[in-house]
Order: sequence, then structure tokens, then C-alpha cells
Amino acid sequence: MKKTLLTLLIILFSSSLFAEVNEPGAGKINYFAEQLAEYKKQLEKAKKKKKNLIFYISTSGSGWANGQSISKEINDKAHQKAYKDCRKYADKYTKQDCFLYAINDNVVWDYDGVSKLKKVASPKIIVSPEDKKPGRFFEDQPDVNDDYQIHFIYIITKDGKDREWDINGKMESILLEMNEIMARETEKKSKGTSKKYKFDYRKDGKLDITFVRLSKNLKELHKYRNQNIAPFLWINKFNNPKKMYYTFADMASVDGGEAGVPMGSTYLGAKYNNSKQQILKITLHELHHAQGGGFICVPGMGKNAHWKSKDKKTQLGHGLALGATYIHNEGGCPKLVDSVYLTPTSEDPYDPFKLICLNEWGKYNHPKLVKAREQQTKDLKSGKWNQGSGGSNCKFSYWDYDGSKEIKPFNKEQALGAYESN
Repeated sequence: MKKTLLTLLIILFSSSLFAEVNEPGAGKINYFAEQLAEYKKQLEKAKKKKKNLIFYISTSGSGWANGQSISKEINDKAHQKAYKDCRKYADKYTKQDCFLYAINDNVVWDYDGVSKLKKVASPKIIVSPEDKKPGRFFEDQPDVNDDYQIHFIYIITKDGKDREWDINGKMESILLEMNEIMARETEKKSKGTSKKYKFDYRKDGKLDITFVRLSKNLKELHKYRNQNIAPFLWINKFNNPKKMYYTFADMASVDGGEAGVPMGSTYLGAKYNNSKQQILKITLHELHHAQGGGFICVPGMGKNAHWKSKDKKTQLGHGLALGATYIHNEGGCPKLVDSVYLTPTSEDPYDPFKLICLNEWGKYNHPKLVKAREQQTKDLKSGKWNQGSGGSNCKFSYWDYDGSKEIKPFNKEQALGAYESN
């Protein structure tokens, strides 16, 4: 009786003295399967040692973290240890606070309650006085038509050097030359029918290029930069479903470029982009991925949206020629010639956003596509990450792990969580 009373007094004393530490959590828990598995593992360990478990959780759309203490007594010291252990990982993976989940078998988290996630301010494009230069625009300018089009962005980090590619003509010159290459190569492949990409132009006839300075320094970004760039663009209204957003990211990266639907980047500071020719090839390559390619049903295509054999002559292999991704004879399989982002527009075009991001495949029912989507659904439902739906992935989406187990288009909370992840 005395021991029980003493334990109760310790708990009550700890609750009043360290209310900011041992506050129970409330609301939805993202990545709940991982969190629950770790809790059960630690609980079993505590029971074997005949000790007490105090378990804390941090949750967000971009990651998960937890911490625990296994001790003889349930007191303020044990709570502080578990909380501190949780915060060590939360500061890196969730950017959210930690809350008490359970003491031994007693789960105190209020699943039906209101989430206690701290409010994270939406990151804004930094517009400093030195960035304001003649001919520069910080927003997408009024469109000359309502057609599908590719909008280009010159983007740098908060601490990045502004080399003015958006206003000194370098970016526009490369992009216009790239489109002439498309015209030449499509004419070869189509036996006389030439096509170009639909670029976003201003009313004065100039290519519409937006200048964006991120609110993060380079060292704060994810190793794969688009992990932060994609949600940042979405949050800042670069999310028109009839536009593709392509950045010339003036920063270092492990990749020369990287893309999915409906955005991509060429990293000007990457070692691979040491010449104009390389920038041209990388950009042409990534634009295939930004339109869903390479689809697994294309002859010779591997499961990772690249050729099974390295064909360096074609754009999807970092060359200039167009291969089977552009035109092929596989029924029920998308081909680049029909993308809505090419002009003249195909008589029966496909919209990459509807296919990849909204999972609206319509007539595209090739057995390899169907199999890939079925496998993806099965994997996601069982808790295994699988982004392969038959083509490249959607950059404006998240995995609803604790809900429908599906990949869904961004909402504000999930985009914020993704941007904060590093």
C-alpha cells in the first residue's frame, strides 16, 4: 500500500512540476505502424527487465521520432530522459515537439483529440533589396493563353550566389536552343512532323522565368534537393495543374538533375553540368520524367523509368536523339508524342498530372502498367514504400500512411512537413 501511494505521489508530483514534458499527445499519429512497433518492442524489453516504460512520440507528415526511458521508478527524471531522447530525433526528422504516448501498458494519447503539432509558418520566397533587378520577376506572370505550358524558374538557396541566369539571357538561350533540338529530333522520329515544348511566355514575347530564393541555406536542404524544392514551390502557388514547373537550380547536388510529375530541376552547381552541352542533355532527359516517362510498358524500359540497357544516344539516356519513349506501337501505353506539353497538340493527348498524380489512367491499360499499379497498391497497403506506378513519381504528393494507405496530392500540412524535412 505504501509503495503504491509513493508511486502515485511521484507521478502526480512529476505531472505538476514537468507539465511541459509529460503532456499527453492528441490527434492523428503519422507513420503510426512504425511508432506502434517501436512502442511494443520497448514495452516487451521493459517487462523482461521488470521495469517501467515511459514512451514519447513526435509526429509530422514528413517523418517520425520517438524516445523512451526504461527505469525502476516513474519520476521526473525518467520523463525528462524519454522526452530528451525523442527530441534528439524529432529536431531532425519531424521539426515538431514530443508528447507522452504511454506509461507501461497505459496509452494516454488521445487519438480523437485535436492535434498538438506546433504551428509552422509557411515558407515564403525571400525578396531582398539586392535581388530586385531590372527585368526580374518574383511571380508567374499573366499567361498569354490557357493551354498547358512549362514554366521556368531560376532558383537559388538563401545563402546562394545570384548569377542572374534569369535576366542575363543564359537560361533563355539554353532553353530556346533545347527546343530547337526537340523540333529537329521529333521531325526525324515522326518523318516530317516537328514538335516543340509549350513554353510559358510573357505578353512581351519573352520567356517567362521566375526568380526564387529559398528560405533555407544549402546545408539545410535534403541531399536530394527536390525533396525541399517541390513542396516549397507548391506552397508558394506554383501548383497550377496545367503547368509543369522546371527549375535551373543554381546549387550543388549529388545529381545533375532530377524530376517527376509535374516538376524537375537541373542543378547548375553539379559536377555533371560543366558545359552548356551537358545542361542541354540533362534538361532534355529530366523533361521526360516530368511527363511521366519512362513508362514501364515502353519496349526496353526498366522498372526504374530508365532503359534496361544504357542507350546514351537517346534523351532518356542523356543523349539528344528520341527513342521508343517518343513513338512506339504498344497499345495502352503512353508515348511522349502525345503529351499535352508538346505542340502541335496530339489529337488524343495525355496529361501527366492526371495519370501519375491523380491516378486517372483511362485508356492506358497496358498489362505492365496494370501490374505495376497493382503491386504498388499492395505494397503501400502492407506498409512498404513503393513509388512505382508504371512511370516516374509525382513530386506534389505524399504517402497517406495512416489513412487510406495511398499516395495523395499535397495538402498544406503535408507540403509543410516535406519542406521542413532534411
